[in-house]
Amino acid sequence: MLYFIDFLYSLYEGFWRRWFGGLLNDKPILSNRFVQHIFGFLGCFGILLYNGLNIWLSLLSALVLQGLYWARSHGCCFDFGHGQPPDVSRYEQLWYWKYVKKIIPESEMYGFWCDYILMTVRYTIPSIIFAITSLKPECMLMGIILSTIYAFCWKAYDFGYTKRPTATAEILTGFTTGLMIAF
Repeated sequence: MLYFIDFLYSLYEGFWRRWFGGLLNDKPILSNRFVQHIFGFLGCFGILLYNGLNIWLSLLSALVLQGLYWARSHGCCFDFGHGQPPDVSRYEQLWYWKYVKKIIPESEMYGFWCDYILMTVRYTIPSIIFAITSLKPECMLMGIILSTIYAFCWKAYDFGYTKRPTATAEILTGFTTGLMIAF
């Protein structure tokens, strides 16, 4: 029964992430970001409690997941170089841009690898914090897994295997994040 609930949570997180990405934007209440965050928070809080984490660390971890991991914008890098032309001002708004641009070769600026590194940094830092608060060291990998899924989905798009790379990536990242949290 334990694994069934964990798997259900992973499916829930996959659905929730797609919902958060705009699935129900035509529904007035369900398109509200606050409502979406409440559902995301409650799901994470519940599964952590269910799996034995104490109430305070469950609360803190769920807040970290919603407030740092999901709520902060990933900015323009989610398209993995498919923005035409790249909006440089959007990159400059990212809090981690000034660090990442020091390691990106000029020839790769604003392209696939630049966006991959930006997504990896953006999601790995909060996943490390989540791993510490949830006492789940394996959750440090959530950031690199997320950026790799987005990269894979955009490459699948380039080769004609998917028509909706962002939607596909949202479902898969939510599901894998759910797996990491639940198991």
